[in-house]
Amino acid sequence: MTRFEQAMPHWKATPPKDDREYFERMTTHLFSAGLNWKVVENKKAGFDRAFSNFSPTKVAKFTERDVKRLMEDAEIVRNEKKIRATIHNAAQILEVEKEYGSFNEYLRHFGKSEEKLQKDLQERFHHVGVSTARMFLWSVGYPLTPNSEEKKWMAGHEM
Repeated sequence: MTRFEQAMPHWKATPPKDDREYFERMTTHLFSAGLNWKVVENKKAGFDRAFSNFSPTKVAKFTERDVKRLMEDAEIVRNEKKIRATIHNAAQILEVEKEYGSFNEYLRHFGKSEEKLQKDLQERFHHVGVSTARMFLWSVGYPLTPNSEEKKWMAGHEM
């Protein structure tokens, strides 16, 4: 069992069907950072509603009024930096679509260059650090080579 499977036992590392699902997974991992994943999972219906079912086109158009509305919404995790990052990231998903045709093609562009992909994710998307990028990539089925921290963790959790 990998660290990711242990952290999120209900998740299966499967490629999303479309860019909306990629955006949803990225947002889920972004909001889960620093929290127990169950906190965000238990608010899934609220997140779906609050972020227009994760339509990148709709979320990219959110305004300051929307940020204020979301900060008052008890059905989601009310973290202003993460809310603003999600709006920015929606616009970036749309840019990726323009540049590569789809998010899946963006991932394929990097091939097995996992370091380059991770660096690009961290530069392009807000509030996506090393751990969030790796959890996101794992969740969408991208083949990851365990880093030193993950190898150490796996050695201590062998079944």
